[in-house]
Amino acid sequence: MNNKEQFRFDEFTTTNYRTMIQNAKNNNYQFKFFFEQNDIESKVILWRHDVEFSPFIALRMAEIEADEGVKATYFFQLHAEFYNLFEKAISEIVFKIKSYGHDIGLHFDSHYFNATNEKDLEKYLALDTRFFNEIFNMDIKVFSFHNTNDFVLSCENERYAGLLNVYSKYFKEKFSYCADSTGYWRYERLVDVLNNPEIYRLQVLTHDAMWSKETLPPRQRVFLSIDENAQRIKQWYDDTLKKFGAKNIDWEGAL
Repeated sequence: MNNKEQFRFDEFTTTNYRTMIQNAKNNNYQFKFFFEQNDIESKVILWRHDVEFSPFIALRMAEIEADEGVKATYFFQLHAEFYNLFEKAISEIVFKIKSYGHDIGLHFDSHYFNATNEKDLEKYLALDTRFFNEIFNMDIKVFSFHNTNDFVLSCENERYAGLLNVYSKYFKEKFSYCADSTGYWRYERLVDVLNNPEIYRLQVLTHDAMWSKETLPPRQRVFLSIDENAQRIKQWYDDTLKKFGAKNIDWEGAL
């Protein structure tokens, strides 16, 4: 069995992403936000996006979900290595996703602050939350951890700094879990989980750049998202110089 077959590269396309959303709907799952799920008798799915690489791909996924009439929660980083949340184009994506009826949460990076105890976790999570809320004029209610390790996984309180913790003991015990972390199904295939009649409560974690238009291995999906963003920035540079009438000089002269 080659890597394409073993890690099911063909399942991680945006076309199949829509199919998975439709599958969940056909299996009678009700799409809910994390703060809405208590005391619900019907089948519930908490569909979550940790935005790691490309808010532009996250926006495409949000559009698919809105088109299918479902809602999800998008967790954005303040300290991302791959995007700047305060770049105007990225900030506009946050507002656009929210306008589709999705919820916005914080993807908290404890490593940025070297937080290794719950006291520091509360302190820095509150700091990031306050900053996020003020900049985006929001009142976020939920957070997820970025790059989990033994410490953050041991932080199982329902809330920290007033925010719901998606890794709390409650969600771990009450909900089945399916994730595409690093570009393959880490535990079970999503289609198998969705089709399992014994699962009534499910948390699904997806990541933007793990899904692409064409069939690719995970590393190439991520590299493609980086290349697309680099090309966007290059084009922005050319367009900006043209807009202000500045010379844009290359080897052969000005463009």
